[in-house]
Amino acid sequence: MKKLIIYLLLSFGFVVMILPFAWMLVTSFKLPSEVQEWPPKWYSKNFFTHREVKVNVKLGAVKTVKGISLSEALSFTSSSDEENNTLNIVVDDDPFYRGTLVINTMGFNYIEYADRNSFNEWINELNNFNDFPTDNPEKFFESVFLFFKSGPNPYFQRLNYNSSLNSKIDNALNGIQLIRNFIERRITDEIEKEKFSKFLEEKEKELKELKDSIVKFKAGKFLVLTDDEIYEIYNILKKYDFAYEGNNPLLSVYNSKVLNVFKDEIQKVEFYLKTLEYFKNIQTKNIDKPIIVKSISENEKLELLKNSLQKFSDLQLLKEVIDNYGYENIPENFSKSIDTYLKEKYNITTSQLIDLKGLIVSFKNVLIDNDIDFKKFLQNGNLNDLLIYTDSILTDSNTYKIFKSKLNSYSKDIKEINKLVSDLMIYSDYLDQVRKVYNDSLNAWKIEKAPEFVKAVRVKNGEVIEIELDGVSPVYLSDDNLEKVDLTFSFGETLANIFQNYVDAWKSAPFGRYYINTVLVASLTTIFEVIIASMAAYAFSWMIFPGRNFIFGLFLATMMVPGEVLLVPNFITISKFGWIDTYYALIVPWVVSVFAIFLMRQHFLTIPRELFDAAKIDGCSHWRFLWQIVVPLSKPVIITGSLLKFVGSWNAFLWVLIVTNSDKYRTLPVGLQNFSSDVGTMFNQLMAAATFSILPVIILFLFTQKYFIRGIARTGLK
Repeated sequence: MKKLIIYLLLSFGFVVMILPFAWMLVTSFKLPSEVQEWPPKWYSKNFFTHREVKVNVKLGAVKTVKGISLSEALSFTSSSDEENNTLNIVVDDDPFYRGTLVINTMGFNYIEYADRNSFNEWINELNNFNDFPTDNPEKFFESVFLFFKSGPNPYFQRLNYNSSLNSKIDNALNGIQLIRNFIERRITDEIEKEKFSKFLEEKEKELKELKDSIVKFKAGKFLVLTDDEIYEIYNILKKYDFAYEGNNPLLSVYNSKVLNVFKDEIQKVEFYLKTLEYFKNIQTKNIDKPIIVKSISENEKLELLKNSLQKFSDLQLLKEVIDNYGYENIPENFSKSIDTYLKEKYNITTSQLIDLKGLIVSFKNVLIDNDIDFKKFLQNGNLNDLLIYTDSILTDSNTYKIFKSKLNSYSKDIKEINKLVSDLMIYSDYLDQVRKVYNDSLNAWKIEKAPEFVKAVRVKNGEVIEIELDGVSPVYLSDDNLEKVDLTFSFGETLANIFQNYVDAWKSAPFGRYYINTVLVASLTTIFEVIIASMAAYAFSWMIFPGRNFIFGLFLATMMVPGEVLLVPNFITISKFGWIDTYYALIVPWVVSVFAIFLMRQHFLTIPRELFDAAKIDGCSHWRFLWQIVVPLSKPVIITGSLLKFVGSWNAFLWVLIVTNSDKYRTLPVGLQNFSSDVGTMFNQLMAAATFSILPVIILFLFTQKYFIRGIARTGLK
């Protein structure tokens, strides 16, 4: 029974000790959303061969540019002069990077483009709402849906709309109360006075009833009101007639405070519903195929990139970049090459180039926003004709005025300023095109099955699915309530999903450099400590000299001083030596350990004195006796001290953080802080990084545990 209890206690202790490590390992495999799940689960969707991913369709451009260099950012044109013919599906779920993607578009209604004549006839019948562009049906529909439902702050955003409507009702009630205060003084006709008073009382009740009716729309499954809910709100609003048939001096106040407010609201809702109805009616075609795409290998992406870059075959500067640097990070390398070329050609400084690049990008964006085709003017490097043309169009543009002013100031220092600006505009346009080709190729997926108008499918950062359409406006595929897509994974892809966090964690920081630094620092401090501690321990155990025990006592006393107290004086000392951000600061202060000296001394004292006497008779010196007899006999305790020192150096954080400023000298524990910031912590990647950080130490302990146990057990025994 006693043995059973002991075994149960040992098992319980083992579980308690191993549980945090097991949880760390499981968390390292989880998707971001699974980390915060409650109750927590001991598995992840990454282990499954099938996933359903929540999505929603977004109208307009979705910015997915990430991680561009400073040089690229200075040349990045935020607008585009090309027609946006891409359907953007935003992932409202954990990102994905591989697999077979099925977008179930079967049964979706669509049309290529709306008939202009029919659209113009319909738009002419609308009134009281002319704030949207009507020259193009697709732009009109996109603008309407962005304003009401799909934009960053849509009109029918559930909470905002409910709050706005409540506010209008409250203002109307306050307006009625205000009007009542003036009825006796402003209306002289007794019949009209009584009639208007009863009318206001009736409308006050209706407004309170209306307020109670819209409360249910405050909560719902979606952040934006659904079309069915908007229809219901419209029918509720139409039930109430706030118009007054009579006439009195207070009627104008009533109309402005009550009638016109709700009349305007009804017109807005009615406008949206009429637009939606017409939009759905003109979509007479039906999609009979789903979109099925599959992720491709890195080699296939590279081949696609090479083929896509063929259209730039006459661009010599790009050829040189590819020859010198290959196909990796082409936009960044191309941007740097452009900078070098322009600085050498026009003899300008880096600061001048940076200022001009920012100026050119803002100028290009103004031209694009005003539909000015600057490329045809710059084909022959003729900037003057472009400026003459833009002078007549951009007379009210402050950005253009600033551009002209700075251009004139630069003309004093740079002789060929017009040619430089022309080259900058041309090359920045090339850079935008190269960046687009590069990103499109690296994010491309292979189409297995799709409607004939689907030209290409790209998955960017696992967060946005771009469907490039040919001959069909994306606005007509945005209204079919696509809420999810399906993903299936092969066995190899499932394994890749499982270890995706490890790949992301490794790429998020220079962990290769961190590993080298950690191994170097831990190894050197361990080797030096063993050498120094062995000599000191031998002196305190085998050599006789005045004050030996007193000095050893002083050594032991230093163990009573907390390490944090020594941080400031040690840092000042290192700073005086000029060792900040060097290996000296990481290694030299930690090559001596009083604990290691104490541990070895206690073991050395257990070695029989007769061995020393016999060695001395044979003419053995202290130095030779230490390294040929004492150290070999003390292998377990030396390995124990070495392991403790190695693990301590491997896990050192605070000192490394203080004395290093760059990634060149930092170690793994400091690198783990990359996953924590003010906005939160990426626990799954942090656990993955922690796992591959401690793995070498665990392996080392498994191979040396018998020496570790033997060294601890024998220390201090006679």
